[in-house]
Amino acid sequence: MLLFLVVHVLAAIRRCAAALRVLSRAQVPGQGLVEYGLVLVLIMVVCVAVVGATGQTISSVWYNKLLPAFP
Repeated sequence: MLLFLVVHVLAAIRRCAAALRVLSRAQVPGQGLVEYGLVLVLIMVVCVAVVGATGQTISSVWYNKLLPAFP
C-alpha cells in the first residue's frame, strides 16, 4: 500500500514538473519589451525619489559654492 502511494506521488510530482517546464517556456510576444519598460519606470521612480530627497542640498551647494567660484 505504501509503495502504491509513493509511486502515485512521484508520478504527480513529475506531471507538475513537466507542466511547470511548459509554462516557463511560454512567453507572450512583447513580454520582454514590457519587462524592460517596467525596469525603466522603476529606475525613473528611484531617480525622482533621490532628487526629491537631496534636491535642496544640491541646489544650495550649486548656487552658494560652485557658481560664485566661476568668474
